[in-house]
Amino acid sequence: MIYNELVIQKNDKSRKFNGENFIFNATDGTEIHGCRWIPKETNINSVLIINHGMAEHICRYDDFACFLNDKGIAVWGEDHRGHGLTAGAKENLGFFADSDGWMKVVGDIRVLHNMVKEAHPAVPVIMLGHSMGSFLTRHYISLYGQDLSRVIISGTGFTANLITAVASLIARSEILSFGKHHRSKVLDTMSFGAFNKPFSHDGDSGFEWLSRDKEQIKKYMDDPLCGFICTSSHFKDLFSGLKYINNIKAFKNTAESIPILLISGEKDPVGGNGKGVKKVFNLYKKTGNRDIELLLIPEARHECLHEINRKEIFNTLSNWMEKK
Repeated sequence: MIYNELVIQKNDKSRKFNGENFIFNATDGTEIHGCRWIPKETNINSVLIINHGMAEHICRYDDFACFLNDKGIAVWGEDHRGHGLTAGAKENLGFFADSDGWMKVVGDIRVLHNMVKEAHPAVPVIMLGHSMGSFLTRHYISLYGQDLSRVIISGTGFTANLITAVASLIARSEILSFGKHHRSKVLDTMSFGAFNKPFSHDGDSGFEWLSRDKEQIKKYMDDPLCGFICTSSHFKDLFSGLKYINNIKAFKNTAESIPILLISGEKDPVGGNGKGVKKVFNLYKKTGNRDIELLLIPEARHECLHEINRKEIFNTLSNWMEKK
């Protein structure tokens, strides 16, 4: 089923998809569904790989990708395991893999990156990761950052080791009690339950923390591939990833010369309303990164690319990508 058919299931006739679907095999043989947006009217001057966030999918970046195509920037991305069309069925949403799920997704990004380099051998490759995708991107650049021209880290945060350790114990306990595919309301509430409280005056959907744009929130809620509760196994994998990326070794292993832009909403609870993002920024600087910038968008919430001033943010990001 193509995206156009899938995301319009709930009568959202305004949603469009302008890219091209493709499938590739991961190193373990898993079929991964991807999307690419290739400029048709202009020469390609660079390529952006997007790593999407938790409980969403790559098609949500269609507007941003089309904007970048007009600037001569091709865009590639994939639905991570347990997300979008890669999940394959509703019951698989929010489940990475039976074992080593986090590292399998990092490996999938590596396969996609190699495909992009083969398809566009003569242009710079940039990577953008949002939210959970920002955590995956931070892990990825600690391993392969030298292969990228630039990196944008959107909607990221910092979690203390003690909190991650306690959350991991709860995830393992739930897996032992209920199985890997159990949808953990406990872990979901622990992870996101407090996020919406500062924005409850805006509505009662529970997703007001994502954006000030109510139309974008409605699209998110109407999308059958967004907003689901993830499995205990997924949370265990996520916490293992957080443990790695928030360790000083991950920062030290990241290429010192790679240009990095950290962008976050000033009122993004994932980034601790800027505090967690600043912590990440300072750790990259402390461990030697010589080309890093921090951009906090005033009043913006978690999804800067779906905010009320997103066109301005699109321009800011494209200008940064085109810097020499």
